[in-house]
Amino acid sequence: MKKMVSVIIPSYNSGGTIGHALEALKAQTAGDLIAEIIVVDSSDDGRTKEVLSRHASRDVRVRDSGVRVMPGMGRNMGAERAAGDVFVFLDADAYPAPDWLENIVRAYEKGHMAGGGSIELPDSQENVLLARAQYYLQFNEFMPFGAERIKRFVPSCNMFCDRELFRKTGGFPAIRASEDVLFGLAVSRITSLWFVPEARVYHIFSEDRQRFRNNQKLLGKYVCIYRKETSDSIIYKGLVPAVLLPVFLCVKLARIVSRVVKARRFSGLFTALPAFLEGLAFWSAGFLRGCLEKESGEVNR
Repeated sequence: MKKMVSVIIPSYNSGGTIGHALEALKAQTAGDLIAEIIVVDSSDDGRTKEVLSRHASRDVRVRDSGVRVMPGMGRNMGAERAAGDVFVFLDADAYPAPDWLENIVRAYEKGHMAGGGSIELPDSQENVLLARAQYYLQFNEFMPFGAERIKRFVPSCNMFCDRELFRKTGGFPAIRASEDVLFGLAVSRITSLWFVPEARVYHIFSEDRQRFRNNQKLLGKYVCIYRKETSDSIIYKGLVPAVLLPVFLCVKLARIVSRVVKARRFSGLFTALPAFLEGLAFWSAGFLRGCLEKESGEVNR
């Protein structure tokens, strides 16, 4: 018997993008396996609520969170009421390829109890250097190439997990960013987490420069916070990570370049290099801020 899927989407002021996600879900080749689509919305703008009201139906359930919640908490709220055998997580600023769910269900039926797919840049943003820079900064590890393989974590904008396994892990932790990393690490302590390149989603990036900078700072800050609070290594104690930041950056750059070369996308990175380096600088500023903060207690399970 085919397993049924609950698709869960956290949303905050996503009126410009969530319509694309919902339309793409309706066009899935394995659409008959969707038990429900649950949108947990924290928006305080009229546009998003108007878009969601147009799409709301028996199969698309919109749950108002009441207050603004972090994306991970929105996913947990959706999972609380989900009825599917498999929970599949998508973000409001991402839309799936037509065979996305087909590939996820195929992987699940092979015994992959948790995992995620690859991230692509939308055709409409191929020539937007700011979007391309964000793609290589954030998703270089999850470009669509190679065979299925085990990962320590996968992006929460393209993730699936067996219903009972999700509950066993306790869901996503209460942290503003890097919640997908922490969730992946929790899953990996129980079973293998699989990367399925064929299960593609297209991530729509902000084209506003200030939002780009702020987001990179946020990501850098929470990378440092979660590592400080979950690692026993001395390199993440006190001000040591601030001192070692140049080393971390060299390792980060080497990994990105290696992955981009393997994916045969070096020219794409090269043309977006100025914006990429700008983003890396703001990521570094955020990392330093995370280093200088006291233990925040934000990483809760």
